[in-house]
Amino acid sequence: MKQMLGVLALLASFATPAFAQTSFTAPQLNITTAAAMDMAHYAVGLAENRHLRLCIAVEDTDGNLVAFIRMQGAYAGCVEASIAKAKSAARFARNTIEFFDAVRTQNLPIGFVPGILPSAGGAVFKQGDTVVGSIGTSGDTNENEQALVIDTAKHFH
Repeated sequence: MKQMLGVLALLASFATPAFAQTSFTAPQLNITTAAAMDMAHYAVGLAENRHLRLCIAVEDTDGNLVAFIRMQGAYAGCVEASIAKAKSAARFARNTIEFFDAVRTQNLPIGFVPGILPSAGGAVFKQGDTVVGSIGTSGDTNENEQALVIDTAKHFH
């Protein structure tokens, strides 16, 4: 028994704090549920002030839905489009207008790449330089949707 305790003590002495804290995964910053709801409600406030009726989706960095609001009067067909725009922005860590502009100006066929939606109305939320989530809207013109997501993303902190 004393020998067993001695061996365990010896093994424990080899376990350094650095070794004990070694991890094989990296922490990923993600938008919280509370922040996602806040951003969705902020976007609704902007939309109401601009007399827009939109579907608004907020997603985490993996493109998973965290918050969603379909404003009264928003088209049912806009539900999936808003989610797809947020997913595209999140998974590629860029605003969807970049894909939209590339398709229009360079005639790039990126619309066939799975997960990319070349459309206005999707933007990322950043904490410093790190993308932590995204927003997607659908239900109005490209210009109005893009302005709304950009203004909402600026509000993120």
